Order: sequence, then C-alpha cells, then structure tokens
Amino acid sequence: MRRKPGSDGQVSGTWDPSNEPFGPWRRPATVPIFRGMSERGLHQIEDDLSDTWLEDWAGAGVLEIEALLAKHAAFLSFLESQEA
Repeated sequence: MRRKPGSDGQVSGTWDPSNEPFGPWRRPATVPIFRGMSERGLHQIEDDLSDTWLEDWAGAGVLEIEALLAKHAAFLSFLESQEA
C-alpha cells in the first residue's frame, strides 16, 4: 500500500503494514513519516543573502549561550541550597 502523492505529485514515502510495528507502538496512518528537524522551522536562503546575516547569526548564538549559562547558574544555586 503506497501513500498518495502530495500536491506537487511527489510521493513522500511508502507505507507497508509488514514494515510497521504492531500493537501499542503502531502509529496511525494519519501521522506523517517525516518531521521537521528543528523547532525553528525551515531555513530560508534569503536569510543568508541579507546584509545582516552575520550579526543575526552571532546574536542568535549569544542568546542560546546565555540561556544555557542561566540554566547552569540556576542548577548550581539549587545544589548550593540543598547543601546548606
């Protein structure tokens, strides 16, 4: 049994019952077999062509590092409060 072609006429994968798990691990046929890789969404090439792409990229990286450091600081303060 094959999936129906999409709006562009391309088939995005096949579905064969013999290749699927059975029981509670079986996923419904309405669940797509492909998912996005990032919660940020699709990468747009226009973003790389803008004049500020480097500043945007560096700014996003700095924000992610700051968020990670804030999580570590909160965890360290939690550990210190548990020791006291």
